[in-house]
Amino acid sequence: MNDKQIIRKATINDVDNIFSIERKAFHKDHWSFKMIMDELNNDKDRATWVIDNFKNIIAYCMVRYFYDEIHIINMAVDPSMQCKGYGKKLLDYFFDQLPTYSSVFLEVKHSNFPAISLYLDIGFENIGIRTNYYRDGSDALLMRFKK
Repeated sequence: MNDKQIIRKATINDVDNIFSIERKAFHKDHWSFKMIMDELNNDKDRATWVIDNFKNIIAYCMVRYFYDEIHIINMAVDPSMQCKGYGKKLLDYFFDQLPTYSSVFLEVKHSNFPAISLYLDIGFENIGIRTNYYRDGSDALLMRFKK
C-alpha cells in the first residue's frame, strides 16, 4: 500500500468506478448501476466513502444512518488491490468519524472468509444469521461493532 491516495466522500461522478469494482468483486451478485446511483444521491441518511489513488477508486464503503444505528450496506476493494490493507484502512477512517457509543451493523456472506476475518480483527462480533439472505440462497452473518 502506498501513501498516494486519499479517503473522501464519494460523489455522483464516482459511479462508474464504484460500479466497476462492484461487478469485479461480486460477479453475478453485484448491485445494479441504478442502485449505486441511488446511494450516491447524497441523502442525509447515507454516505459512501472511497479510497482514491488519483487515477481510480480502490475501495468503497456505503453506509446508512438510522437514529442511533449505522449500517454498512455495501463495501468492496478492487480485487486487484485486495489483501493490501485497504479495507482495514477504509474502515479505520470510517470508525474515526463515528461518535462515541455508536453501534455499526453489517451483513456478510457466510462464505466470505476474508471479509469475516477483517471484520472480526477490527472488533465486530457475530450476533446472528440471516437465512437465505442473498439471491443465491446463501446465509449472511449479522455482525455488530460497538465504539
